[in-house]
Amino acid sequence: MSSSTDKSHGTAGGPPRYETRDASVRGASNFIAYLGFLLVFALLLFWGLLRYVSAHQAGPALASPFAGNRQTPPVPRLQVNPRQDWLNFRAKQLQSLESYGWENRDTQTVRIPIERAMDLLLEKGLPVAKDTPAVEAEKPAPKGNQKH
Repeated sequence: MSSSTDKSHGTAGGPPRYETRDASVRGASNFIAYLGFLLVFALLLFWGLLRYVSAHQAGPALASPFAGNRQTPPVPRLQVNPRQDWLNFRAKQLQSLESYGWENRDTQTVRIPIERAMDLLLEKGLPVAKDTPAVEAEKPAPKGNQKH
């Protein structure tokens, strides 16, 4: 066991073992005030630097040699308006999914709306697989005089 001569921590009948003084309100308010002044000073400093740099910027930027030489590229071009292209594509797809029509006249393939196809499937039912006899497993070789 250590014997301590420090009496600041208290003993069983001694002073309390917690902080007995409150934080200084004056010290905390001074800290907040100094922090606020520092923040305002930093904002004013950066605002002044921004104005200084904006006023002393170099002359007008040099124009690109390609600025006046704008030509449209040859076809095929990339999508000029991808949103409108997507809307057109989606409308075309929805129209083909929700209407009757020929997919291929030569093979007599037609297109019907999805809702109608689901109704027909419910009426007719799904095809059922034919019952096939189960394949019997091969019998294992007899355990006799086997040579390895």
